[in-house]
Amino acid sequence: MKEKGTTEEAGIITDARESIKKYMEESGKTQTVTAKEIGVSSATLSLFMKGRYAGDNEEVAASIRQFLYIDRKRKVLAQKPPVCVEIKNTSQILEKVYVTQATGDILLIYGDAGCGKTTALQYYQKNNRNVIYIEADVTNNSYRAILGMIAEEMGENGNMSTASMMRRVISRLKGTTTLLVIDEAQHLAPKAFDAIRALNDKAGIGIVYAGNPSIKKRMYGTRQDDYDQVYSRIGYHCPLYNRYSKADIEAIFKGCSLNGECLGYLHKTAQRKGGMRVMVKQYCVASNIALSLGEEFGMIHLQDAAERMGIERRPETDES
Repeated sequence: MKEKGTTEEAGIITDARESIKKYMEESGKTQTVTAKEIGVSSATLSLFMKGRYAGDNEEVAASIRQFLYIDRKRKVLAQKPPVCVEIKNTSQILEKVYVTQATGDILLIYGDAGCGKTTALQYYQKNNRNVIYIEADVTNNSYRAILGMIAEEMGENGNMSTASMMRRVISRLKGTTTLLVIDEAQHLAPKAFDAIRALNDKAGIGIVYAGNPSIKKRMYGTRQDDYDQVYSRIGYHCPLYNRYSKADIEAIFKGCSLNGECLGYLHKTAQRKGGMRVMVKQYCVASNIALSLGEEFGMIHLQDAAERMGIERRPETDES
């Protein structure tokens, strides 16, 4: 057990123990979750806190200090505005997803990046029961990978055979009001769509496919025969666009005390490529610039953020 060292080193270790204990009490996080955040095993953190860790206690204390320092910094940084359910895209998604879950139907959501799909879907999952949310990507797009993710979200073993996994998932879902949401669904392989369709057919659950516009082109384009069994079952469509009114922007930032000039500027950003996502990112970057300088938030910070993000260059001034 390496903890002897100097009195100062012993004090640092003791302080780390007390600090992480206080963090867990205030945050309500478990020891397992906290250990993962710090980057040590749960067993290591447990022994360290009890003063029985046989490894390098100074190293663990240093990891704890670094984690708590970053955590404090994060708390003072600007946060994203809360989800605004009043804006058109979000309200459309929430309304149609609710109907889809209630009816056990299939919903196709498609729109360009930044139109608010993921934010709205995660909000729905957080505020409703029996919602399974998974995200496909280029490495998780096969029918087995998707079934495995669904099984794991349900607390099932994702390592059983594909046939056994399908039977188990259907058995668990049948007769329930569960909704399955698959984000970034444009990445799904054709057979993955077939497997998900079986969940709708045999378990009777609602399905939401959300992705960029290419997902619609795949189903209704030149290779549409590959997706006959999918698009013929889609009950609802929800096309989305990066078009926002000034009232939408005002609603999003209603608690942020922004003046009319700043709101107008952010409204213009939201109409560009990347839409709402880029606009919110620009606001957060600008807010952190203002915080770091101890200045009141204003246009100069939004323009500085735009330049740092590479989305706009401020006109050069002639200093000659």
